[in-house]
Amino acid sequence: MESDQLDPANLFFSDIIKGNERIISFTNVVINREKDITAGVLSVLNFTRVAFGLEQSSSLSDTIKSLHTEDTVEKSLAICYDWPDGLQIKVEEVYRVPLFERSLKCVSTKHSRPTPDWFTTVLEDLKTANSSAAIVIIRYPEVVACLRLRNVAGPDVFVIFNPRPTSDLQQGENLTFNTSLSLTVRRLCSILPEKQDPVHGGPNWRTLPGGHCFADTFVPRAISHDAQALEDSLLTSSLVALALQAELFALQRENHTLATQNQRLENTVVKFEEELREEKIKADKAERARSYKPPVKSTGQNAAYAPWSNSYSKLASPSTGKTPWHAVRDSPTSQRTATTREIDSNLEFSRHSSTGTSQGRVFGDSSTSRRATTTHEIDPDLEFARRLQTTFDVEDAELHDQMDQLLRTAQRRYHCGICLDDFPEDDAVRIESCGHDICRGCVRGHVCAKIDERRFPVLCPVCMADHTNDNPGSMTYPLYNFLYTYIDLRCVPRCQHSAFIDRGDLEATNELRCPVSGCDHMWCRKCQQSIDPKGPTHSCDGASELNHLMKERGWKYCPS
Repeated sequence: MESDQLDPANLFFSDIIKGNERIISFTNVVINREKDITAGVLSVLNFTRVAFGLEQSSSLSDTIKSLHTEDTVEKSLAICYDWPDGLQIKVEEVYRVPLFERSLKCVSTKHSRPTPDWFTTVLEDLKTANSSAAIVIIRYPEVVACLRLRNVAGPDVFVIFNPRPTSDLQQGENLTFNTSLSLTVRRLCSILPEKQDPVHGGPNWRTLPGGHCFADTFVPRAISHDAQALEDSLLTSSLVALALQAELFALQRENHTLATQNQRLENTVVKFEEELREEKIKADKAERARSYKPPVKSTGQNAAYAPWSNSYSKLASPSTGKTPWHAVRDSPTSQRTATTREIDSNLEFSRHSSTGTSQGRVFGDSSTSRRATTTHEIDPDLEFARRLQTTFDVEDAELHDQMDQLLRTAQRRYHCGICLDDFPEDDAVRIESCGHDICRGCVRGHVCAKIDERRFPVLCPVCMADHTNDNPGSMTYPLYNFLYTYIDLRCVPRCQHSAFIDRGDLEATNELRCPVSGCDHMWCRKCQQSIDPKGPTHSCDGASELNHLMKERGWKYCPS
């Protein structure tokens, strides 16, 4: 009896039952942290399956004695050693494997931020189950399993299995045993801290914003270890494998069909592009053939130059009477460009007019030039480009001439020293005594302001701004007469006649009546709208007419 009490396994279990936390790490049993998260899910589900299997076949003390051994952990991790890297499967798909689906039952799924309150709520839900239970917590890339092993004779035991521990713990798989819910919550918070930048998983993984966790709760199923149960499990696994194989074959056939269709469509596109290119070439040739005009053949000494000189002489500038080439060359902005074009055109002409001789021979031997022009016609593409360039040069010369004429006839502008704006010279008012030019609006406003202030004579506002000027200019009487408006001519909207009326009478009323005999037209002085003498009272915004119409028709305003 004393030897059993001194057994390390018994002491380990007794220490846990007393409320102490025990952590065991296995440095020799390591799962690569860079391995895919699917391997971690496989390891925690397999550990949960092994733990529930031990619990069903032995007591709680024997179960804990077996769980904290290296052989049990190695057995749990053996399933993920051969898992290929880069292959990701959802948790739901991993759970549907017959190995886990026959031994575990998923009862709930929750998600939230990994706060202490949430962990406490989740663990309290585990205690409400009638049997042992486990919760698999996932926050990419971390996977943790927390088991509650039911103890009939004492407190329940919480087991935390972390297959890929964080860097602040020992580098190896670790197991945590305790009976305190608060210690378990604290340990989970250290493994999955709340304040941590979230890491997004692969395309097949559930991800939530803000570093939330998924928690799947599992309870054990009753497992039979007889030969019939093993045969049924093998049959189920075989059927699943066959179904996956059939699905793989179907996908391969579909992929082959789509690849064939894509290749056929690509060949069709290439064929259409070639046909389109050929049609464009034919259309360009037809367009050049329609626009081509054969050159005029001359028998003079300068027959080789005839097509060029005749074309330029016919396209004379209408504004200057010069040839377009000289019109462009005369402008200072295009003189250099015109010279370059003339040199290039001479080179092109000599190249297309000769029959393999040098340039000096072409210009020196007139008989050779005549024979070359007679035998070989000018390239239609070159002729078409030359005509386009000539047309462009003519248009450019005309635009330059029009701009020069506009600049010569445009009215000069001046700068007002009061409002700091630019106006045409016709709008300027010159003060003779000082020579300052001011716009009419500023002068009229200045004169009216000084008259209202009863100051006379009215001095030049520019001179008044200069405190060093001891002799400022003043307004003259002719300037007052120029600014004052004696007659304000208004035309009647209907009869278009004019008449003299008193200014005071005009400003005293807003409704005007035509004084011409035979025309009793009335209109509003403000809005210039016609007024019906027999109608309602006029208003510029139409409010009075609307009220009259509503009273006449019996309409009512909307109460809202």
